[in-house]
Amino acid sequence: VTVSVECCYQNVGIATSVALTMFKGPDLAEALGVPLYYGIVEAVVLGLYCVVAWKMGWTKAPTNENICTVIGTSYESNASYEVIV
Repeated sequence: VTVSVECCYQNVGIATSVALTMFKGPDLAEALGVPLYYGIVEAVVLGLYCVVAWKMGWTKAPTNENICTVIGTSYESNASYEVIV
């Protein structure tokens, strides 16, 4: 799940910066609308995907837990790893 989210999440800030430097005047507003719209759609789709992945048991978070608890709790492994040199 982590890799799929990381692969499809694009940096909207870079697109906004490019639009700010490339366009002036009325074209600037239209150019800024593209990364803004994409960022909103991206956030909604990825949010839904993450909830579906959690409920299908694809994450480490328990599927029967409250969503507020899942968002606020880290489910990373606490195991310590020994580095072999």
